[in-house]
Amino acid sequence: MADAVDTDVLVSPGIERSHWLARVAAWRDAFSTLASRDIALACDDALEFSAALFGGWQAGVTPWLPGDALPATLGQLHERGLLFAGDLPDGIRASESIASTDSGMPALDADSCKLVLFTSGSTGEPAAIRKSLRQLDAEVDALESVFGPLLDADAVVHATVSHQHIYGLLFRILWPLSSGRTFAPARIAYNEQLTTLGASPIVLVASPAHLKRLPDTQDWQPLASNLRAVFSSGGPLPLDAALTVQRLWRQAAIEVFGSTETGGIAWRRGDGSRAPWQPLPGVEWRVQDGLLDVRSPHLPSNEWWSTSDRAHDAGDGRFELLGRADRIVKLEERRISLDAIQTRLQGSDLLDEVRVLALPGHRILLAVAAVPSENGQSLLDAEGRPALVERLRAWLAGHCDPIALPRRWRFLDAWPADARGKTRERDLAALFRPLMPTPDWQLREDDKATASLLATAELAAFEGHFPQVSVLPGVVLVDWAVRLGREAFGFVGEIQCMEALKFQQLVRPDTLLTAELDWRPGQLGFRFTSARGAHASGRLRFGDAP
Repeated sequence: MADAVDTDVLVSPGIERSHWLARVAAWRDAFSTLASRDIALACDDALEFSAALFGGWQAGVTPWLPGDALPATLGQLHERGLLFAGDLPDGIRASESIASTDSGMPALDADSCKLVLFTSGSTGEPAAIRKSLRQLDAEVDALESVFGPLLDADAVVHATVSHQHIYGLLFRILWPLSSGRTFAPARIAYNEQLTTLGASPIVLVASPAHLKRLPDTQDWQPLASNLRAVFSSGGPLPLDAALTVQRLWRQAAIEVFGSTETGGIAWRRGDGSRAPWQPLPGVEWRVQDGLLDVRSPHLPSNEWWSTSDRAHDAGDGRFELLGRADRIVKLEERRISLDAIQTRLQGSDLLDEVRVLALPGHRILLAVAAVPSENGQSLLDAEGRPALVERLRAWLAGHCDPIALPRRWRFLDAWPADARGKTRERDLAALFRPLMPTPDWQLREDDKATASLLATAELAAFEGHFPQVSVLPGVVLVDWAVRLGREAFGFVGEIQCMEALKFQQLVRPDTLLTAELDWRPGQLGFRFTSARGAHASGRLRFGDAP
């Protein structure tokens, strides 16, 4: 990888090799005097990030690449004793020197140069994964061997994904640096940006979260005429998204399968055929007890690595993936495969995307989060949610144990995704523990509003307050009144006092509440009732916003 950066090419549009080498030297100098050998590094600008990465390796430090800059993430890194660099709070910065240098890139030790990445945390807390430059170099060589012939030498690499994660790091930065291709420093955040990338050949590094939201109304001709390859990784590319990419961009996306732990494993064309996976060069695989094992230079040792992916030998050196093996739950002593239920639902023409989850509690409940298809949305609009749920439950009947029929359903307009384009299971699970029901507004005027709310048993507010019985605490109704009032009347400020509060009777699960609100400057009146009568009422006085 070090040899490639010594060629006389543009590293980034308008940025010559000498400029980049000067930035590497500046970062090396910034890191060289530090006592700590472990540095948390994050830079939005991919060019500056790449210089900091190589500068850190030259200085003998190990960069850690956090997936986000949330306070909890930074707190955990701080507890590990890491110093911060780049765009992180109080981060170390390199000098702004851009003086030319002819010293080139010193040889780096492929085994001693390391970095630390984090898993996506889809089912739990992210885990730190240490990678050596030798592993990364082997993977870059594999990518160039398979995909390099598809790309023009002067193609510019653009990306919708972050380089703080293994996929973006390899495809967006390390592979272009190694192959002498130019990469764009800024990440693409909006579809509109794709139509303004210029007339040069383009390579797009994307994720399923982006590719499944391509609007038909946009003029894709400029991109399609210059696009040499589009890659997708981080999760399965839905069938309809694969077909949309092929129709709008006139070529199939290249899907890459792998993980932070294993690196790249295999690839296939996302043309809608659901073809088996072709292993990358140097990757060996086998199916043991129905699970995929891999061995490759992308791993820390030459030992076989057992994945949790169920697989089938498709012949001709390729394999098919059959879902995760660790998505098995026990319901009343029966082993239930969440993937089996999910696969059946994916075969319905009423859904575009679907995920089956097991919600923890005193007893496990199965839940479904789904994005309806055009047919499903038509049914939802015409006959409502109960009709769509009933049709889907009928579709499952006979294909899963009756005890495994999902009890909770959420229908979404779009799939939630994090910064790396992945949909985390814990984010989907949170959809089933909302703080407040979605209000159905019957009246919204300047000073009066009325809404109905169905207080279903799955509300987080019912959980844990009264262990013996599910009851909605009175303070929750006050909170709902404030939330509804802010939405209806748009006021700000904090509660100064509460007057005439009354809690007449308890709210139990599945109660349909009516909220009546009245507003005069600085004062919100509220009343919650149901078919059983009054539940709560009062007045809340608000101060001015700070």
